[in-house]
Amino acid sequence: MTNNRDDLKAKSGPVLVTGAAGFIGHALSRKLIERGEHVIGIDNLNDYYDPRLKAARLENLHALPEFRFEEMDVSDNESVLKLVQDEGVKRIVHLAAQAGVRYSIDNPFAYQKSNLQGHLSLLEASRHAPDFQHLVYASSSSVYGDKPMGGEGFTEEEPAMNPVSLYAATKRSCELMSASYAKLYGFPQTGLRFFTVYGPWGRPDMAYFSFTQKILAGEAIEVYGEGKMARDFTYIDDIV
Repeated sequence: MTNNRDDLKAKSGPVLVTGAAGFIGHALSRKLIERGEHVIGIDNLNDYYDPRLKAARLENLHALPEFRFEEMDVSDNESVLKLVQDEGVKRIVHLAAQAGVRYSIDNPFAYQKSNLQGHLSLLEASRHAPDFQHLVYASSSSVYGDKPMGGEGFTEEEPAMNPVSLYAATKRSCELMSASYAKLYGFPQTGLRFFTVYGPWGRPDMAYFSFTQKILAGEAIEVYGEGKMARDFTYIDDIV
């Protein structure tokens, strides 16, 4: 005898997680499997930061029988579409992206390929998937731009009209593409504007890592904005 969750899982098929070797993708894949889902993870395993960390995350996931990995770039729309259709994917969590604000200054086309073309690949795959159920995608708090913290402070309801980096601009563009696809084709989507995520298995390029390393080494921490800047951090378990 099967319970309702088993029946629902059978009807919904596997969950596709893009960026599965990444910080959030790894944590989410584990959480989905813990609740009884089958997960197909894809990642291009780029070298934006030490690939050994991504390999270690994947090794951790490969120990779980309900996880399967395909090395794939989300910008490869034909491969993404084929995978979605061949595996009967009806639910996607799209976390793959070229991250980093500073990196975008010297490598702008990496953001065009991974963030814009990659997001479009997932939108197209979703709209062509039979009985597709839901696309959840990662946006970013960077879409809000620089906001003053005086007065009543900052709220998430403020308009996101002035991104101050190419990374932020691509993330806002992805939101607009999703809005247009939702209107044109009617499939459900949810965009999540993550505020800086931290926790176990985190990215080594994040500020809290460099701050900690400098503190332990007795070195000065480089601070921008005359020390008046504020930033929200979100623990990884609260994200997933």
